[in-house]
Amino acid sequence: MNIAGHSILTITQVANQVKYTLEKNYANLWIQGEIASCKPYPSGHIYLTLKDGQSELSAVIFAQYAKQLQYKPVSGLKVTVNGDLSLYSPRGQFQLQIRNLYPTGQGELWLAYEALKEKLELEGLFSPECKKLIPQYPSKIGIITSSEGAVLRDIIQVLNRRAPHVSCLIFPVPVQGKNAAVKISEAIESMNQYGKMDTLIVGRGGGSLEDLWCFNDEQVVRAIFASQIPVITAIGHETDTTLADYAADYRAPTPSAAAEIAAEDRQETIQYLDSISEKLYSASKQFIYVKKEKIDGFQKRHGFYKPHLVLEQWDVKLIELNRRIKQCIQNTVNSHKKMLDSLQDKIILLNPKTQLKRGFAIATDSKNNIIFSPDQVKVNDDITVRVARGILKTKVKEGKIHNA
Repeated sequence: MNIAGHSILTITQVANQVKYTLEKNYANLWIQGEIASCKPYPSGHIYLTLKDGQSELSAVIFAQYAKQLQYKPVSGLKVTVNGDLSLYSPRGQFQLQIRNLYPTGQGELWLAYEALKEKLELEGLFSPECKKLIPQYPSKIGIITSSEGAVLRDIIQVLNRRAPHVSCLIFPVPVQGKNAAVKISEAIESMNQYGKMDTLIVGRGGGSLEDLWCFNDEQVVRAIFASQIPVITAIGHETDTTLADYAADYRAPTPSAAAEIAAEDRQETIQYLDSISEKLYSASKQFIYVKKEKIDGFQKRHGFYKPHLVLEQWDVKLIELNRRIKQCIQNTVNSHKKMLDSLQDKIILLNPKTQLKRGFAIATDSKNNIIFSPDQVKVNDDITVRVARGILKTKVKEGKIHNA
């Protein structure tokens, strides 16, 4: 509707335009503040209010994101959140739709994590095509972790139980703190220089984002990617994912799982080999039985218990075959002889000497050219006349041409 040149909008139209503008221009925001109030609902959504010294902002964490939060929001907690601004149309109230929530301090770490992840991903350090296969039956495994704590003990216990024949080389390193990333990188490089490992396990127990941060260090990620030895990572809890996990050839949810992946269980391997051995035995036995049946069938034929009958049959066949060959050769010779005789008769018939015996003569000039016409010679030219029993020398006295 228009009044005096002005458009009149409905409430819904205004709300939709504001909602569109907010969602377009205020997406993927990182905001710091204090949780003033927080109320979860049976639907799984969490509604809260963020505030600073001067303003408040309504916010919501929908159920699908609330389930993934590592830190549950509570009133009074200072947080860094990530999300999009939108408008709740029924109340005309704009709100922040939160996807991630971290206690203040960890939000900055998460931003650094995401930036480095994007950079390394573009370089191809996380590409599935670069992943190396984990050897199924290793002889030596390298373990890079702290010498203290349960991680090393869990890995050793699992390997001793599953594959006591596999030897381990332990490279103790700090797994958190200022120098941890450098030490872990050097350990991976040293293991590769040593070069006698089939698999490397890099691990540590659970902890906060700060505790695990050395495994998000670029130097560690590049060392794992550059390793010629396949690397299995087991860092933190199953829900924790570091950049080292993305670069590794295999990411295990726990240190115990890493040990299980690194080496096949000896008893299971023995059972598998027993099964293969049984299948080979059965197949060989069946093969021998089939061949024996075939040999028994051959033995029941005349050739095995009365070989002279077979030889006599073949002798008769050879005689008949020899007779046919001789007959074929004779027929071929006779056919060619008749052909030669016919050709010989034709040659004799066409022989000039044969014609001379019938009274014909051949005249040649002084150059031994055969004379076919009187105009080839002149009067008093010497010519030679060949007859059946000799040669006549004469001169031309007269020459006339007769038309045939």
